[in-house]
Amino acid sequence: MATKIVLPDTVIKRMNDLPKEVRIKFWEQIEKLIMNPAYPGLRNEKLVGTIQWAFSITMNYRATYIRSESSIVITGIGTHKEILGI
Repeated sequence: MATKIVLPDTVIKRMNDLPKEVRIKFWEQIEKLIMNPAYPGLRNEKLVGTIQWAFSITMNYRATYIRSESSIVITGIGTHKEILGI
């Protein structure tokens, strides 16, 4: 079964503000996330106290998401500090 990727308008707007290299790497990481959420390069982690997860796009950028059986809803994208507050 195919996994549907959902990008809310707020995330699309934020993505358009990111450097081109980060946008390209985001889609590469999404492919890895779909194929194997435990792929080491994703540094995928559950965010404590939430239903969200976060994965690494580059060393400086992360994305947060909520996953169901058939879809991945991207809830945020930005620097580590913007996304995780650290």
